[in-house]
Amino acid sequence: MDDLGPELRLPLGMIPELKWLKTMIMERALTRGEVLMAGGKRSDYYIDKFRLFSDPTALRRIARMFAPIVSELSPDLIAGTELGGVIIATAVSQMTNIPMIVVRKKPKAYGAFADEFVEGPYEPGQKVLLLEDVVSNGREVLVAKARLEELKLRVTVYAVVNRGLAPIKSLIQFSLPRGDAKTEN
Repeated sequence: MDDLGPELRLPLGMIPELKWLKTMIMERALTRGEVLMAGGKRSDYYIDKFRLFSDPTALRRIARMFAPIVSELSPDLIAGTELGGVIIATAVSQMTNIPMIVVRKKPKAYGAFADEFVEGPYEPGQKVLLLEDVVSNGREVLVAKARLEELKLRVTVYAVVNRGLAPIKSLIQFSLPRGDAKTEN
């Protein structure tokens, strides 16, 4: 096992689902043109996960794609990173009936648990499947992973989409050659 979790192999039956996801990204979520990414780098395309996740049917279908991963890992908790990771984690939690927690980017400044990054109950030693939506450089999800590990949780990270720039496992690796014809979405 590496520090990101065990190497998992998706079943061959997932191939049509992965093709569907790539098509959905191309048709609904892809915008071409110069954009500033969360990590500060520029890219000539952007994947807007909300164009996927806002459709309840598409969100459920994406969540079901995590079933083999959940089955193999048997996590005690599903975790999501703020904001897009929370959406997919909620759907996977609902589908699997596994409780979920949320990892904030910044600690909440109010309430009974002020100054904490993690929302929801957990116990040290629990196995956590930490979900992210779209990963570019992986910086934020790896920070979230480290925060959970500081709480003595055993964490495996998985994303819906990895743009191919981060050492994060994902349902789909997605990248486009630079400089293709620009399209509007």
